[in-house]
Amino acid sequence: MGLAEKQALQEVRQLLSTVRRTIAEEPSNLKDGVGVLEHLRNDNYENLNQIQHEAMILRAALDLQIKDLAGKPVDWYWNPRQTGVIEEPDLRGIVAGNICISAEITTSKSSNGAIDTRMGATLEKLSKMPGKKIYFVRTEEMERRAKTKVSKAGYPIEIRQL
Repeated sequence: MGLAEKQALQEVRQLLSTVRRTIAEEPSNLKDGVGVLEHLRNDNYENLNQIQHEAMILRAALDLQIKDLAGKPVDWYWNPRQTGVIEEPDLRGIVAGNICISAEITTSKSSNGAIDTRMGATLEKLSKMPGKKIYFVRTEEMERRAKTKVSKAGYPIEIRQL
């Protein structure tokens, strides 16, 4: 994962450089200030989300390597930019040609509205994947909500907070 971490760090640096250029000058009025904010959002929103997602996938892989697959040679497959087909999880671990881990990762802090709906769809998708199924979350709130959804649906999914 060393190369992937280096690439993610480079993406962070590029994004921060872009942000610094965008906010280099202090706006002199509200209209200009709102324009800067709009520019920041339009140019950086997707990367802000995706880079955090990439970094959490890397943390999840390390967690799995240590806790679940210690000493085993694992081939990792990941979809850091969420561009995989519906059958592909965010992270998949394969040992000796067998899928042993299917994991989905969310960086959301709370399960409000659309995020809660998306969580339900993601858990349903994950429940149908091969191997041990793990849903990684960042916060206690998301962990509680995911555990409730998994329990109610009877999904064989472990919820793990990073």
